[in-house]
Amino acid sequence: MLRGVLEVLQPYEAGKSIDDVSLEGKKPVKLNSNENPYPPPAEVIRAALEALKKANRYPDSSYRRLKKKLSDYAGLPMEHVTVGSGASEVLDNICKAVLEPLDKVVLPVPSYTMHLFLSMIRDVHPVYVETEDKGFKICAEDILSASQGAKLIFLCSPNNPTGLTIDREEIMAVVEGTKAMVVVDEAYHEFCGKTVAGSVQEHENLVVVRSMSKFFALAGLRIGYALASSDIAQSLEKVRLPFGISLPAAEAAIKALENLKYYESIKKEILGERERVFQEISGIEALEVLPSEANFLLVGLPDTPSVDEIIKALGDNGVFVRDVSKMPGLRKNYLRITIGKREENNRMLSGLKKLFSSC
Repeated sequence: MLRGVLEVLQPYEAGKSIDDVSLEGKKPVKLNSNENPYPPPAEVIRAALEALKKANRYPDSSYRRLKKKLSDYAGLPMEHVTVGSGASEVLDNICKAVLEPLDKVVLPVPSYTMHLFLSMIRDVHPVYVETEDKGFKICAEDILSASQGAKLIFLCSPNNPTGLTIDREEIMAVVEGTKAMVVVDEAYHEFCGKTVAGSVQEHENLVVVRSMSKFFALAGLRIGYALASSDIAQSLEKVRLPFGISLPAAEAAIKALENLKYYESIKKEILGERERVFQEISGIEALEVLPSEANFLLVGLPDTPSVDEIIKALGDNGVFVRDVSKMPGLRKNYLRITIGKREENNRMLSGLKKLFSSC
């Protein structure tokens, strides 16, 4: 009755919810889902609350006002914009529009596992490009050598979980060197200021996917969008569900795009904390931390204590980080740690230092 792929497909594992555990009065520090630690500004919250008064009505299924704001923000005409309920739905729409069973999909690893998850649902033939031995650097030559006959190539910049960006020249070499659709996931691009979105008008096979969950602090409202050629964008609109973005979410996103000064100010705080946390973890001899251009850090662990013991020790103190050791493409044990507010980062750092000073 059900498709065979479901027998081997595992549910997507998101970061543990703090609602799932008892902290016995301790304030939780949630550093496991790459969320923005700061709330959206008051104007954004008011816009969402005001929209709730119209909750008995459907939103405009075209989302024209939101698309206009996004097109102004991205510097592209509105016909190059398509939207969805989070970047995950936009990625799903791309897979729906492009993939058929047994199509070849190329995925550098490690990277965002949703790319693989959404592809596997379509019974594709995934091809991994390993990067760990090259310091997690993603090179066009390696991607293209694996891409003969491919239908879809996923790239992520900054990459999750490494935090590393892909050089623009490498991305464009892939785009220009293949007939496959190249999807560049830029969910964290505001933290580094690097993008290839301006090239979608000249390259039919380039799609840039973005999220309003990270920089714009709207993870709970689910807003994502893609930038592509007008033909591709309109094709993605055809497979999009008509009311996937709620009215409060759409109104909050519009207002967020009118409050860029606020978001730039909290980005400055996050980037300052990222550098400080990087330096502090670098001073812990047993750990290896990668430089990052996103709002998180990838931390390599020693063999002892075990990753489970580390997670438990931090969790017992109310600090939640992400074990990414089982992600495809990783052979060692790693933690991914989101950058929180200063006091949150201090609790995490205190836990790590205490744990490794006793080893």
